[in-house]
Amino acid sequence: MISIIYFILATAMFFLQDTYFKVGGVDFSLKNPCAFAILFLALLNFTATVRLNRVVLLARHTAVQVLPYLIPFLFSSVIWVASGADAVTIANGIGMIIPQLLSVCVAVATLYLFGEKGIWYCLGSMCAANFLLVLVVIAEGGLGPFLMEFRTLLLSFAVESGPLMTKLEINDLTFAFGPFILYLLLNRKEVSHSFLWMLVVALLFVLGLKRIAIPAILLGFLVAFILRLLPEKASRQTALCLAVGMMLVSFLYIAGIRLGLFEYLETALQIDTKGRLGMFTNLEPYYDINFTFMGRGIGFERYVDWQTGAVFQTPQRTIMQIHNDFLRMYLNMGFVGYWIWLWCFLIVRLRYWFRQGGKNAGCLFLSICIYCFVLYATDNTIYYPYTMIACALVPMSYHMDFLADKALEQHCAQWEDAS
Repeated sequence: MISIIYFILATAMFFLQDTYFKVGGVDFSLKNPCAFAILFLALLNFTATVRLNRVVLLARHTAVQVLPYLIPFLFSSVIWVASGADAVTIANGIGMIIPQLLSVCVAVATLYLFGEKGIWYCLGSMCAANFLLVLVVIAEGGLGPFLMEFRTLLLSFAVESGPLMTKLEINDLTFAFGPFILYLLLNRKEVSHSFLWMLVVALLFVLGLKRIAIPAILLGFLVAFILRLLPEKASRQTALCLAVGMMLVSFLYIAGIRLGLFEYLETALQIDTKGRLGMFTNLEPYYDINFTFMGRGIGFERYVDWQTGAVFQTPQRTIMQIHNDFLRMYLNMGFVGYWIWLWCFLIVRLRYWFRQGGKNAGCLFLSICIYCFVLYATDNTIYYPYTMIACALVPMSYHMDFLADKALEQHCAQWEDAS
């Protein structure tokens, strides 16, 4: 019964991304009540079962997974106090952090309910929701036009996309499949019916094709595959070195944008940057590359339409966002905050997963980080709730049942020694 209720709630959550309702003039997504219902379901199950092994392990996992979302809140709080920010600004910033924490909690609730099998319940719900979206689109436009547009999408590699395919281009759902694909690729020998899962996920991934996600998956898989061939210590040290390199590259990318990288791409190399040159030009008055840059606080980007440069007195949800999450986080947290956020996002968590789950778990997590970093360079993925659920759930599910029993045994031994 619990599995059926969860499946219905999770499918509804993934299906209702763009469905909103108003409370006091503020838009709220219908997916959020479904997410809270999943948390409530897990809470009810906890009161009836109290699986201490899962509680002990998930408490550790949760603390590590939410760290990169709490750091921005900490720095933003300092910025808000120092700048005398009003209640609307603070509420807007908190309103952007809460969905991140909610996404992690949904992943944790799923794993508490089903253990490591939770990954398949979640992925199955995502697939079901996506298939429902496909059926809705086919019902609206017809099967023939749908298949023709799908053929055009594949042949043009998403350069050409008709109105029916555009309706399936839900970035969050498409990007959320990425961590699951990496899991299936890296652990195909351990997964029952891995070929069937991969076939279904690949089909849905292609239906909402985002070209940037292809190299992101390939790069993440390639690096993790190679590191898994190394001895444990060498794999861990290489992964940490790569993580430091990723941090440096992300900052150099931000500095390059400030120094005219996209202007050079547009004018000298004649590369169409899809409006990003104008967008980043509009950003220039609001940040600088130096140690003293304090940041504007989480949520500041919602006060400016970065396509036009128009400034609003209140935060807006539907304006053009910054298509660069590295620049977004630097703008929000400043120089020092950005580096601390990156350190927690990569180094702290990567060391945790290598220590907690061994080489394979650490390499899996690194592959997901590489996948995310490629997306962060061109999109607004850092606030996509479904992608955040996938990025939290996939590494936490890896050999969870074994690790949960081991964690409880360790705690029991410690309690016995203390007594």
